[in-house]
Amino acid sequence: MSKIIIYLGSLLVIVNTIIGLLISKYLLFNWLSVDVVLIINTILIFKLSSDNISNGYKISLSFIYPVLCVVSLVLAILSPNKFNDNYYVIAFILILLIEISLYLIAKNLKLINNIK
Repeated sequence: MSKIIIYLGSLLVIVNTIIGLLISKYLLFNWLSVDVVLIINTILIFKLSSDNISNGYKISLSFIYPVLCVVSLVLAILSPNKFNDNYYVIAFILILLIEISLYLIAKNLKLINNIK
């Protein structure tokens, strides 16, 4: 299963890169933003599937991560071609922070319960 996640994520990045090279209206900033979102979400989903996390958290996060990834992709595609004062970039950084926080909580919850 883990190899499938890596292959699928790599395929999506390659397809996005080819689309970015072929379509002139697809701005470089948006293209790279989408690639970054895809790479980070692929790594997070891979870590989720390969780590020793409770099955309940794996199942729930495996539904939450793709939804947040699609929202981040839409924000990355719609963002204006500037880095300063770009609320879309701020939004997908906050979504990334939420995803990483959820992963760390799920990973460390077993450790916290064992300490009590």
